[in-house]
Amino acid sequence: MVDNIKLQEICKELHIPVTGATSWPLPDEAQHILFDSEPCPFTAANVKERIQGPSDFTPKSAIVCLFPYYVPFHGESNLSRYTWSTDYHIVVNTYLQRVVDKLTSLVPSAQHSIHCDTSPLADRYMAYLAGLGFYGKNKCFINPTWGSYVVIGTILTTIPFEPNQPNTETCLGCNQCIHTCLGNCLSTNRFQFETCKSYLTQKKGDLTDDERIIIGKSPLLFGCDQCQEVCPHNHNIPITPIVEFQHIEPLLDASELETMTNREFKAKYGKRAFAWRGKSILLRNHDYINNL
Repeated sequence: MVDNIKLQEICKELHIPVTGATSWPLPDEAQHILFDSEPCPFTAANVKERIQGPSDFTPKSAIVCLFPYYVPFHGESNLSRYTWSTDYHIVVNTYLQRVVDKLTSLVPSAQHSIHCDTSPLADRYMAYLAGLGFYGKNKCFINPTWGSYVVIGTILTTIPFEPNQPNTETCLGCNQCIHTCLGNCLSTNRFQFETCKSYLTQKKGDLTDDERIIIGKSPLLFGCDQCQEVCPHNHNIPITPIVEFQHIEPLLDASELETMTNREFKAKYGKRAFAWRGKSILLRNHDYINNL
């Protein structure tokens, strides 16, 4: 058996700074807590999908890891911070595979599955249950040390780790995120994703005049960090210890994209988190920002 102390040691040795565990399956109240009558299109609409594990084995625990990505920078940028370095999907999956390899060497009969944002699992809720932080009014997951500039990776496993207890800290409730939101999408209890700039910069097709105006309110071609930049929980946080996130490229030359073929774009930027929507969406957003 691998105990929680050993799990923490394994993750520290692999340079993963924050790790917790929660039991599986998730508690009965999860279905009610996660229900959203109008979910964002980037989230699974079926709540049951968000609380189901793999079909080929029955997990007993979820290992949840946080990967901070904050790097201090005050120069010009037109990309959201989480896209400044290598695509976090690639980085997180690499780290989690190392954890799985280590666990397999200790418990050869155990089964595992890795998840990082590409599956419908409720990653923020699992991180909360694993004691890694709390929800902010901006709907971001906040860790007391690393703030909200974190991405979440999860391993479902047949190893029955003792679950951590949820963190008792809460958002300071200063409402700065609400007041500064470019699309006023945090003003009600329901997160109004339809007017979130981050969502709109990834939405396909031509946008309405109101949607274009929201995109034009800041220079970011992809994503939006507005509510995170003003959050007190993100003040004076340390630089990421994840070496893959320490080299940053905050500025994308939109004029270069105009002459690139799709193949050239994929070859140069395919390992960046903004690349999945393709160059046409980035150029569209650039036009909206510069022609308002």
